[in-house]
Parts: sequence; structure tokens; C-alpha cells
Amino acid sequence: MKPKTRRLLRTLVLEVIVYSILLLVYFLVVLRFLGQPLNELFHQNLAVYAGATLLLIVVQSVALDFVTSFLVKRLDLEKAEH
Repeated sequence: MKPKTRRLLRTLVLEVIVYSILLLVYFLVVLRFLGQPLNELFHQNLAVYAGATLLLIVVQSVALDFVTSFLVKRLDLEKAEH
């Protein structure tokens, strides 16, 4: 395997691990602290619930991308660019 390919593969594996850990933490935090309020919102006002959950999805994706990019830069790993 070429050294560049090996570095890119290592970066990919690291990103998947980081995403998995952060996603698990995010899920547990949302379940613990927002589970009941989101459930009540779902039953009271479905449109507001939809907006709130979409906002949570966007915030999660931005945060995950920020943390992963920070780690890639900090660990001096290559990012697979086109």
C-alpha cells in the first residue's frame, strides 16, 4: 500500500471513530436532557417539533465537522480532497 493511501486510510478510520464516539455522546445527552421535552413537544405541536429536531440535526453536523476538522489539523493528518 502506498504511504499516501495509508495516511488517507488512517485519517478515514480516525474520522469514523471520532464521529462514532461523538454521535454516541450526543445521542445520550439528547436522550437524557431533551428526551422528555422533545416528546412533549411532539405531542403538543408537531410543526415546532419538526423545526426543533431539524435544528438539532444541523447543530450536530456542524459540531461533528468542526471537531473532526480540528483533530485532523491538530494531528497533522491529510484530508481526502478532490
